[in-house]
Amino acid sequence: MIWYYTPYAIAPVVAMLISTSVAAMVWRRRRLALVRAFLALMVGTAVWALFNTLELSNATLVGKLVCLQIQYLGIIVIPFAWLAFALIYTGHERLLNWKNFALPVVLQGLIVAGIVTNELHHLFWSQPGLQYDPFVGVYYLAGGFGPLWYAHVGLSYILIMLGTVLIFRSLLRSPPLYRSQSFALLAGVLLPWVASVLFVTGNSPLPHVDMTPIAFAFSGVALAIGITRFQMFTVLPAARDAVIESMSDAVVVLNSERRIVDVNPAAVRMIELPVPQIIGRTIGDFLPNHKELVTHLGQQESATTEFTLDRGHGPEHYDVRVSSLKDGRGRMTGRLIVARNISAQKRFEAELQHAKEVAEEASRAKSAFLANMSHELRTPLNAIIGYSEMLAEELASERADLTADMQRITAAGQHLLTLINDILDLSKIEAGRMDLYMEDFDPLLIVRNVAATVAPLVRQRDNRLELQLDGAFGTLHADPTRLRQILLNLLSNAAKFTEHGLITLRVSRVDDGAGPAFLFAVSDTGIGISAEHLAQLFQPFTQADSSTTRRYGGTGLGLAISQRFCAMMGGTITVVSTPGQGSTFTVRLPTTSVVVVGEA
Repeated sequence: MIWYYTPYAIAPVVAMLISTSVAAMVWRRRRLALVRAFLALMVGTAVWALFNTLELSNATLVGKLVCLQIQYLGIIVIPFAWLAFALIYTGHERLLNWKNFALPVVLQGLIVAGIVTNELHHLFWSQPGLQYDPFVGVYYLAGGFGPLWYAHVGLSYILIMLGTVLIFRSLLRSPPLYRSQSFALLAGVLLPWVASVLFVTGNSPLPHVDMTPIAFAFSGVALAIGITRFQMFTVLPAARDAVIESMSDAVVVLNSERRIVDVNPAAVRMIELPVPQIIGRTIGDFLPNHKELVTHLGQQESATTEFTLDRGHGPEHYDVRVSSLKDGRGRMTGRLIVARNISAQKRFEAELQHAKEVAEEASRAKSAFLANMSHELRTPLNAIIGYSEMLAEELASERADLTADMQRITAAGQHLLTLINDILDLSKIEAGRMDLYMEDFDPLLIVRNVAATVAPLVRQRDNRLELQLDGAFGTLHADPTRLRQILLNLLSNAAKFTEHGLITLRVSRVDDGAGPAFLFAVSDTGIGISAEHLAQLFQPFTQADSSTTRRYGGTGLGLAISQRFCAMMGGTITVVSTPGQGSTFTVRLPTTSVVVVGEA
């Protein structure tokens, strides 16, 4: 073989170097199917460019034919690699199988065999010969092309055309980022294609020279830009299409003129029209009865709202979110509308609301019933207690052995009456039938009376009661009966849960910014309350835990009723407690309380 230097060999060398560099750039991502297809495209380009360089630099017929035959190994790979790349890139990877590619692979295989055995039949090149063109200083192969060559070109162009159409369709539907990718891809494929067409038709700017490898040098640059700048292999429009197309939410894209330019299948189902009848129209065309909504959506760059659509088969409720689409300069180019069908959620909410209303009505009916039963329940109990006390007095002198039994009957009746009174009070509160009788009074009189009443109960467990009256002077406008009931509940609880300890009732008058008020703080050194049980402390029929109930008894109504009475008088009740060290309940009542309706 005879080699010589020609400047025309520089261009394919550059193409080979660029293709190799781009392949090396993406090699680390070769686990991706898209990258493998791209690598095949770059390797085919590099093989073509390398042996095109050697062909141009060889001055013998045999050398040129050998280089040309090897070139076609790369040339034949390129259309397949490009189509595979386009299929994967646009989300049609399922079409990439042997069934679809078997025929073109077999045909190109026969063409490769024809290239290798061309000397026997000349069906690829007809009588190739070596000639020299002194004007351009290039040795070139002269001779015509055979039918196999035309078959190869036609098949290659079909494969490249299919891939180009897929990329072009992706370009039309893609947002700006993917559009930039697609432009880079189209530039990468169109340049070599144009160069190839010019060479095949005999219109190459350089006589006797195929400029396709030279064009691939620019293709490599375009693809490199797509890789480095537009994240070609990390963000694919196929992924976007898969997400948008499979979304159950309706997606509608509007242009700057507020006309529909794209919809997903969910939007088509919602509008109930084929895509050609949707594209180009406005949202108002499909919502003629929602002019205010359409105007609102058209004026806002971003908005969230709900609307109801009735197309004859029941109302459908939608949650609509509108966001603006902007270009790289921040200019608004359109709007994205996402509509989610929330009909099931609305039905569920309606069912919950109905169930809530039914439960509240049942609770009100229960409370009203119990409130109405006040007289019927209390009258016989008062009779039982009264007769048991009378019998106990009469039997005290005649049958002393029965006195203790009669006292137990009286105590049991009084306990049951207290329990019924608590239940009835709570029921009246819940039914909204609890009346307060507000008046001005000296709270210290109530405090001293309560202390005297609860003193025997305090002494039962060897406790000591201490009163602290810190300047608590003046009058309080509240219901004295309910205040007395609140303090009795708190002191009774303190006495019940404390043994051999100290119970303190501290009364003070404060003005803490929320207005003048009286504070009634009941502290004890008893068992205390854990943090996990504090949250449910004021719930009816609730105590700290089952062991507390077994040991100390009680129904858990006293604190619930006290909390509601405080709220009705415009006050609050709070608690601070440490297990094993005791608790402090603080009642705050404004000096000029006003009955708060509905706080119960």
